[in-house]
Amino acid sequence: MFTFLFASTLNSSKHAEPVLNPVNEAFFRNQARRLIASARLRAGESLGGWRNSTPYDIHVPGGNMGYHAFWVRDAVMMLGRDFISANELEGWIRLIAGTLRGPKSWVVRPGVVVPSCTVPDHINLNGMPTFYPGNYDTGREQGGRPWGKYPPLDDNFYFVTAVYEHWKMTRSARFFRSSLATSFGEIKLADLCEKIYRAPLTDPPTVLIIAGNVKKENAKDWGFCDAEFKSGKLLFPSILKFIAANQLAKLFKAAGEPAKALRYRQEAAVIKRSIPPTFFYPAKDKHEGWLHSATGVGNQPDVWGSAFAVWSGAIEGEPARAVSRALIRAFREKTAVRQGLVRQILTSDPTNHGGWQCSVAKRGTYQNGGYWGVPTGWYISAISHEDGQAAIDMAADYIQFIRNNLRPDGLTQAWEWFNPDTGQRNNPLYVATVALPYISMGQADLLSKW
Repeated sequence: MFTFLFASTLNSSKHAEPVLNPVNEAFFRNQARRLIASARLRAGESLGGWRNSTPYDIHVPGGNMGYHAFWVRDAVMMLGRDFISANELEGWIRLIAGTLRGPKSWVVRPGVVVPSCTVPDHINLNGMPTFYPGNYDTGREQGGRPWGKYPPLDDNFYFVTAVYEHWKMTRSARFFRSSLATSFGEIKLADLCEKIYRAPLTDPPTVLIIAGNVKKENAKDWGFCDAEFKSGKLLFPSILKFIAANQLAKLFKAAGEPAKALRYRQEAAVIKRSIPPTFFYPAKDKHEGWLHSATGVGNQPDVWGSAFAVWSGAIEGEPARAVSRALIRAFREKTAVRQGLVRQILTSDPTNHGGWQCSVAKRGTYQNGGYWGVPTGWYISAISHEDGQAAIDMAADYIQFIRNNLRPDGLTQAWEWFNPDTGQRNNPLYVATVALPYISMGQADLLSKW
């Protein structure tokens, strides 16, 4: 995902060499580039009957227009390499900023509230925002059960990452210090980033992201769990907040504001200290362990979140090694990984027979037991720290899956998710299935040409 911190943070890593041979690596890079290109929609351009009527070039989640809008998190997952230009990225940031509501919360209808400075879930091709998953409505029909009282809790942090990536591309803080338009007037981008970062509810002592009762709030901790209900302290958006805090520290340092840079570094450190005691559950022998997804509803081993935490450096030391060993076992025993793709919940999780505790999706489908390529790079990176051969084996399985699903034109189908037990495959040409693992593995120093 995005250039966060640095994936290879464990000093004890036993594998620091590429996990793919040159032929497979070149094939992988070409597939990522082609898929991202297939999802590009220039200003005024039409694709699959849909027209981008915004003034900005954008990328949609997939080349088949299965999601015919600009999804913030999916777009940010294309960053971190040279696939997206700085000019296009600046357009994304301006597009998102122009959709923000404020300074007061917007009560869409009773029980559905968009807090001030909340980043939308997706922006339709006419430039109008939809703050919730589930539909493309831009008015009173969005949100509510089962999609939540509040919008998903991740997109605000993805916005910070987008701004950070722009600074990395340009090596200039000019844009960060400049003003841009919102629905409530002009505001400095630096100030807007702080407001956006602060919008999600936080537990003050730990600085972790929190959510209330699922019957009243029905929180979506992040967009790839929008079919699930969770409550209490939440793992994945807390990792995203940790990453965003570090990114803001670097941005403010570059902008010549060392006091703010220090404040965000300190906040990131608090989050990092808070994650293991809150979410880490060691096995009885303490040799392995998992990070759980939430402290309330959804208090289950989180496969994606565990891999992401190790990859991003949100956990280090012995907890990270224990998580890495648990991920290795889940790969070898096929309780989390099939053909190089990863499910969110262990097949052996007893809470809901291998599914989430509370989900809209049928068990074995979508986010509730489907296998995805989205987290593959995080997972391979996380297991490489303890078992280099396991990382090589999983990477080989994943590349073989891509090759097994090539179309006549040589581009992989890149299914959003699949279930090898039922044969179900959904939504071809999904960019994050290939591009995100490529970017994640490259940032983890697991590719030779980067």
